[in-house]
Amino acid sequence: MFSKSTLYILILSAAVGISCSNEKKDVVFSLEGKLNSSNPDHALLYQAKGLNANEFDVVDTLTVQADSTFSASYSLEPHFYQLRISDYPNVSFIADSGQNIAIQYASDEDYDLSGSPDTNLFEEYEEYRMNALRELVYPVRDPLDSLLAEDDPENAERIEQLGKEVLKAEESYRDTLLYAVQEMGTSIAIYPTMVRWDGDKHMDYYEGLAADFSEEHAGLEVAELVSEKVRILEQVSIGGKVSEIVAPDTSGVERSLYNNLGTYTLIDFFGSWCGPCRSESDHLGRMYSQYKDAGFEIFGFGVEFEKESWLRAIEKDNRSWINVSTVDGYTNQIAAEYSITALPKNFLVDEDGIIIAKDIHGEELEEKLDELFPDE
Repeated sequence: MFSKSTLYILILSAAVGISCSNEKKDVVFSLEGKLNSSNPDHALLYQAKGLNANEFDVVDTLTVQADSTFSASYSLEPHFYQLRISDYPNVSFIADSGQNIAIQYASDEDYDLSGSPDTNLFEEYEEYRMNALRELVYPVRDPLDSLLAEDDPENAERIEQLGKEVLKAEESYRDTLLYAVQEMGTSIAIYPTMVRWDGDKHMDYYEGLAADFSEEHAGLEVAELVSEKVRILEQVSIGGKVSEIVAPDTSGVERSLYNNLGTYTLIDFFGSWCGPCRSESDHLGRMYSQYKDAGFEIFGFGVEFEKESWLRAIEKDNRSWINVSTVDGYTNQIAAEYSITALPKNFLVDEDGIIIAKDIHGEELEEKLDELFPDE
């Protein structure tokens, strides 16, 4: 994994270019490129939208000339873009004011991009992130997924143990990403990194970053999105009040979180495809059986893509509490309001919906419930 000092040097050198480009006040940038072999007649330029930068709208169609080149100039806001050309890899890039961005396709699978220091920052962040995943998470997550695929009851104890290890590894992974974000300054490159921001430990930093970013990029959509992301992180921090959830249960009946709050309720964001989620089903079941008569509730929200997979997982894992899902992955408003960008995720709330703990699993959850229900 890149060391912090190595990452700092690489990012600092790119940041020098950013400070120069920001001296130009217009929002025009140019885009040009040359294909390698096959010649589609057009390319599509997309602009990212939303808090997670994983949805895109088409903003232009570029004509590919007979000599395999394309070019255009834009009066578009500085933002996160993606160029898509048939038979070629999608190219994600950040365009800031006054930049002349060039893409040279070395092959149908490889390309070089120049003219965008902000994109260099984002690519360095992504390389740092992937190295962190390979070092911290994959060594425990891969064995867990393998055991779950075996579907052997004798693996239950090991699965639960690996699930705990994965949760700790993913927490360390998210923490180390803060170092990369800190070195990016107020570059627009921070926008696509928001999907992995953790406000619980680093809220003060992100509040300051949002203020500086809004000042640097006043009036731009990306500034509004960064501010909105921080607002949501504040809302779902300990002491915040959770938003209402209304969604269909396994029978298609609309169920309300607010109408089903117990003395204490665990809002559990779950995925049938999520190994760590599945690994803690038995433990949650034991806690639910022990404390439900005292006022403990679990309200499960399935971050799902296929209804049948969701229903099978609920039945197989004996998740006997209320389970709801909109079956549209992360794209729904509920996921946005709870800042759900990865699983597992949970919130322990009181009878008024105030968050008293979050991301609480295994023995930590058991100890907390023992504290809240001392007579059970």
